[in-house]
Amino acid sequence: MICSLGLLVLGLYGLASKRNLIRLVISLEVLVNATCLAFAALSAMSNPGHSDPVVGVLIIIVLAVGGCIAAFGLALALAIYKRTGTVDAWALRKLRG
Repeated sequence: MICSLGLLVLGLYGLASKRNLIRLVISLEVLVNATCLAFAALSAMSNPGHSDPVVGVLIIIVLAVGGCIAAFGLALALAIYKRTGTVDAWALRKLRG
């Protein structure tokens, strides 16, 4: 749980302080991994010696969906970079209509 909390803090710091879209996507992935690690730790702590297979399946599904979201976010960041020449989130605010 301590490692999960550390990853959670690291992901929140990355979301709060970074302006680069790619770093924001990576920070979101760190947050997803922190929650999956917390689920696994809670499952292992609730039944010592045994882990619930439902939790393992849930973690696999969450990681698969998170990977798809990360791939879409990185593709979107690449398309934004090709169009505007920057991946700075604050510089993209001027694109509002």
